[in-house]
Amino acid sequence: MGDAHYEQGEYAKAIEEYSKAIELDPSDASAHFKRGLAWFAQNEYAKAAEDYTQAIELDPSNADVYYRRGIARQNLNQLDEAAGDYTKAIELDPSNGRAYNNRGIIHHRNDALEEAVADYSKAIDLDPSDASALSNRGFARIALSAIDEAIADYSKAIELDPSGATYYTNRAVAWRAKARTVQAHAIEDYSKAIELDPSNATAYMNRGIAWREIGRDYESTVDFAKAQELNPDIIGAP
Repeated sequence: MGDAHYEQGEYAKAIEEYSKAIELDPSDASAHFKRGLAWFAQNEYAKAAEDYTQAIELDPSNADVYYRRGIARQNLNQLDEAAGDYTKAIELDPSNGRAYNNRGIIHHRNDALEEAVADYSKAIDLDPSDASALSNRGFARIALSAIDEAIADYSKAIELDPSGATYYTNRAVAWRAKARTVQAHAIEDYSKAIELDPSNATAYMNRGIAWREIGRDYESTVDFAKAQELNPDIIGAP
């Protein structure tokens, strides 16, 4: 009856029935696990984690229970404990790509970016259609300045899920990061040109455009003014 209520989305009733089953047989790991799922569905993450823990004590070989407890603990911001659960789930079931993806998220939040990329990559290897893992890996790669690889990840995620607005937004972030990198190199070269030839109005004008492209409006205005001072006939800043 608990299962029937759960399938209907009647989680409170499901909890009542699972609780009765546990009263009749406290050693029923499945009843604890299912009640944990029902608690989780009601956003009662601490109670869910308690039931998952009881289920693990009764049956420590169930990889899915560790995975589910990891999710509950992650929602409780118990990140180290959640990562440990995902690791145990992976040990018991190395094919669990979702556990790799979720552990990658925790690595990412802890700024362990290389470890995050490794976990996301493993999740993708296990399920190449996992658009979420691709997007997550793209985000980590931006932080690692691997911009082209990030763009490729987001493009693949979009190919898999063209309706995912977040993937387009994140790819736009990657494109902008790439543009900033390109503009930074351009600014270096324009600056060297100006150092070698301080009368080069075109270099000032172009450096001003590059400054503006990365949001440095003050430096942009100064360079445009200098360019027009050196050459009043120079074309104005677009």
